[in-house]
Amino acid sequence: MKDLLDSGIRSGLFYRSFFDQLGQAAFLLDRYGTVFTGNRACEQLLGFAPEDWAGTPFWLLAVTEEREMVKLQTQFAIEGNAKPFCTSLAHKDDYSVPVHIAFDTFFTDGAAVGYYAIVQQIGTNGKDSSGSEPCKSADLSSEGVFIYRAGKLHYANQVGVKLAGATHLNWLLQVPFLSLFHPHDLPMIEDMLLRVENGETVGPLEVELIRLDGKLLDAKISATNAVISGKPSCYVLIRDISERKRAQEFLQNSEKLALVGQLAAGIAHEIRNPLTSLKGFVQLMQKDGMRKPEYFSIMSSELARIELIVNELLVLAKPHAAAFEARNLSTLISHVVTLLETEAILRKVMIRVVFETEMPMIRCDENHLKQAFINFLKNGIEAMQGSGEIVIRLRCEDSRVIVRFEDNGMGIAPEQLTRLGEAFFTTKESGTGLGLLVSRRIIENHGGTLRLMSAPGQGTTVEVSLPVHG
Repeated sequence: MKDLLDSGIRSGLFYRSFFDQLGQAAFLLDRYGTVFTGNRACEQLLGFAPEDWAGTPFWLLAVTEEREMVKLQTQFAIEGNAKPFCTSLAHKDDYSVPVHIAFDTFFTDGAAVGYYAIVQQIGTNGKDSSGSEPCKSADLSSEGVFIYRAGKLHYANQVGVKLAGATHLNWLLQVPFLSLFHPHDLPMIEDMLLRVENGETVGPLEVELIRLDGKLLDAKISATNAVISGKPSCYVLIRDISERKRAQEFLQNSEKLALVGQLAAGIAHEIRNPLTSLKGFVQLMQKDGMRKPEYFSIMSSELARIELIVNELLVLAKPHAAAFEARNLSTLISHVVTLLETEAILRKVMIRVVFETEMPMIRCDENHLKQAFINFLKNGIEAMQGSGEIVIRLRCEDSRVIVRFEDNGMGIAPEQLTRLGEAFFTTKESGTGLGLLVSRRIIENHGGTLRLMSAPGQGTTVEVSLPVHG
């Protein structure tokens, strides 16, 4: 990583003209938030030479009481949710320097290889170098900031006041802080506050807020322990993600409908076979007037198969809100295989399901999880050239279920494998690259993880790990 970052910076004019000569202090961080270097303005600001910071986590540059908050903000930047904020960094001569920090991503050849933090001092006269008015860390934040201690809310910035649906801070301070959260999230919030009291940093967690005007709001909440005004406090960040969730649901539903369209040819063939049988038996009965019991048994079986396929297709295509319930994973996998086995047969691909251990129940949104599994299985089928086999292996390990989709297709080159999951990057001749992106998000929303393993000529394995229903 260091070599990649080093060569990426020093290969062009960026290092000389933008970074090194920048009037403001600028730190370059690797993908884990560790300082790679700093420009000359950093040394003027904090008194340390650039080599003094090399290999140091960025948040350790902050004064002790601000480190957890800076660590949280750095993590947000790494996750692609960078927000400007104010804090205090430690000078070499043992005094604090109030600063404003903004993160951005550093790209080389289109790939994110690190981050840079632009640091601007807030002057002792209460204004920064641009002459703007003074700011506190909380007041400048574009997120809702809440200071909570001793079972009571003590402060919220203007973003937080607006987020809560209050008209002014005094009104909000009269409301119990926990009443802002939906009852089904209260155990999680209470656990978070307890963990923060014990010195942990928690989050981000997805919650549902109940504003004071009664409106519901999707949000992400993170919290850390901080010393504020000399008192141990819980520093809470709340971000409105309603618009982002709506965009994600739109993307997910769009990909779902596209997936249904792609399945249509195989489904049509699958339904045509039993319809042909039914048509034949009806013609026999009309011609000869025969009413053999075995005819009705076969016809009933064929109709049941058509009904199963159509129902699965309708459930998959129909947009709906996420509903997590205990489900049998074995049954879920069987339904997925039912939808795709005809397409597999047409491509001369065999699908084999192997249960290595007994399967426990999992808590999931059945519709969304099916969508992800169909994507994995369909990708495996399409990776075959002429014929092949896909093995779906299921096993239970401690408190997690492992599902592996193993194909013996042509495999994926390492440089392509690292990019899989990026929007609009695909190894297919026709595709958007959104299928894997959506599927990964579905797995992560279930508290699971997704791992891709592949090599040219050796096939591809998609490994999904999901928590067992407690």
